[in-house]
Amino acid sequence: MKIRTVLEGIGAALLLVPFLPYIAPDHIALYLHGLPVTNLIGGVLLDMLAVSLLASGFLLAIQYLQRAAERILSALFAGLMLWRIADIAIQLSGMLQIESFWQEHLRKQSCVAIPLLSGMLACILPRIVTPAVRMVRLAIAALAFSALWIVPQLLYVALARPSTENATASHLPTPVVNGSSRRIVWILFDELSYDQTFDHQAAGMRLPNFGRLRAESVSFSNLRPTGFHTALIIPSLFLGRHIEQIRSTVAGDLWYKDEDQNRWLAFDPNATLFAFAQRNGWSTGVDGWYNPYCHILASVLNACSWEPSLGLPTELFGAAEQNSVLANGAVLPNALLAKLTNSSAAPEDAHVVEYRNVMARTQALIQNDHIRFVFLHLPVPHPPGIYNRQHHVLRPGGTYLDNLVLADDTLGALLKEIDATPAASRTTVIVSSDHSWRIPLWRLVPGWTAEEERASGGRFDDRPVLLIHFPGQISGNDVNPALPELLEHDIIAEMLRGKINSSKDLAAFLTSQGR
Repeated sequence: MKIRTVLEGIGAALLLVPFLPYIAPDHIALYLHGLPVTNLIGGVLLDMLAVSLLASGFLLAIQYLQRAAERILSALFAGLMLWRIADIAIQLSGMLQIESFWQEHLRKQSCVAIPLLSGMLACILPRIVTPAVRMVRLAIAALAFSALWIVPQLLYVALARPSTENATASHLPTPVVNGSSRRIVWILFDELSYDQTFDHQAAGMRLPNFGRLRAESVSFSNLRPTGFHTALIIPSLFLGRHIEQIRSTVAGDLWYKDEDQNRWLAFDPNATLFAFAQRNGWSTGVDGWYNPYCHILASVLNACSWEPSLGLPTELFGAAEQNSVLANGAVLPNALLAKLTNSSAAPEDAHVVEYRNVMARTQALIQNDHIRFVFLHLPVPHPPGIYNRQHHVLRPGGTYLDNLVLADDTLGALLKEIDATPAASRTTVIVSSDHSWRIPLWRLVPGWTAEEERASGGRFDDRPVLLIHFPGQISGNDVNPALPELLEHDIIAEMLRGKINSSKDLAAFLTSQGR
């Protein structure tokens, strides 16, 4: 076998096997997932070896065919490589909307169309296509030399020391709480839209729990969002600073740039609301998903649970760190076979699992009266749809509107849990969202329905939700002026200082801030 054929096989493996998120310079995929990823990367490396052997064997075999057949098959191979190069380039562009459109609407079709077009042109215009194919194959062979740094990088990440924080962990001793201690339960619904929840409910929608809570709370009806992405917004709320960009170390330590300083700063848990709470005598607890709370806030939490993001490449097809390397290596071929036989599982299944896992731990945290400052980050009504709102049952599929009803049902269940605790009469409930329903993003994704188009009107109302219900409050009022979402941080800080304990205190605070 010629060395060039082997190099082409290696180059093809580097293009066809997804590995880039593991070694991306910002390490965001690792940050949201958490270490270890040893068996996941082991599966990727196994797939690379298998694809290298198969591609090299294919290129070697076609050399023994008739010249016309070899030319066509070589062109098909070159077309597949060109498709993958374009695919990776678009993913690396960082242009989210273009990437989403490409991934969902054009990716599958172009995967077939580009190689077929290459094969057809090899038949029709062999004198032009043959040199072009030769150049593509030479480039693929040259690409193989990048394995000299890619494979060591993957091995480095695979062997990186695991985080000491598990998805569920207790950190600091919980202080004894006396019977008069106040409590705050902050519930953040991911992607909850003020407009869809209160101002323009879709026809036939009923959200009684949100409506009832708003009628007995201070509601902020014109909150200006601090960002578009959860990974930036929630740390911004914790710090009270507008974060514009984040990155991570391999170990998952968060760094950020804010609007005031054009330099990277280490995320300091001691500068967050949770540290402020503990300095003021409050015990702290978090249950959430997506953001790695149990790692970045470990030193300032008495209790923590976290549902990691299933965002690494092969995880989307069923790979998992708890599986063996061989099992993870079999995921991609199994997924390809399932696609060909039209028997693949719905991707929404993962979101159902995320919701169930978070809710199972949320109940325990609410019932733990020793935790006085509780933050709950819930994965609804964030798409994909996982609810049937007519029958009120979890199931893959549905729309944002179905998830909105799920969020309402979830709120009702959590409020009952809070009301059943001994501290219910001393508990302030905060209901908020990180961002609104991101119409510009989800309209580009397959599965966007006519019902969602009608409900949104194709218009992006960017207002998130903020409701504050104080103990004993029986009437509500709206705060109408446009206010920054970061004001949420300042309000909660004043609550933790004991300065805001009622709607009157909140009104006085807003007046003092010129709001």
